[in-house]
Parts: sequence; structure tokens; C-alpha cells
Amino acid sequence: MIADRYMKTVLTVIAVALLAIAVRPWLPQTPWTSMARPQPAYAQVTTPKYEVTVPKAWGKFIGFSNNNLLLESSDGMRIVDVEGKPPEYPKVKVHVRFQ
Repeated sequence: MIADRYMKTVLTVIAVALLAIAVRPWLPQTPWTSMARPQPAYAQVTTPKYEVTVPKAWGKFIGFSNNNLLLESSDGMRIVDVEGKPPEYPKVKVHVRFQ
């Protein structure tokens, strides 16, 4: 009997707490409720450090690593450095030709 009464009391307390959490957004904002109310989360969008345009004639994009693009064209592979200051980027660091 005592265990049954204890279980009902605990479940009632949990139900009241869940109800309070659910009703809180509809309550008018008062000084004691505004402090506990979380602020909405907004996406933090960062702007790119550089914006680079690479000609399609330089080849097909294979990969990106260490601020370098790896491109494959019909005459070989190119590693393009995308970090720098205008107008020097993009500049070809390495151009490998197959024979």
C-alpha cells in the first residue's frame, strides 16, 4: 500500500512538472519568467574567406586539400592555390603533364 501511494505521488509530481514546462511558452512574459525562457537559436553563417573562380578549361575537379584544388585535364593534373590576395589567385602551383 505504501509503495503504491509513493508511486502515485512521484508520477503526479512528474506530470505537474511536465505540464508546467509545456504551458510556460503561453504564459505572459513577466520578470520571473523571462529570465528562465531560452532565446531562440539562429544559424551562424560565416562568410567565405575568399571567393575564387577557376576556369573550366583548367580541368575536372578531383579534390580539395590544404587550400589547394586538384584538377584533372586532358594534358595532366593541376594543383591550384586558392589562398592569396586579388588578383593573384587562383594561381597554378603545380602542373603535371603525363607522357
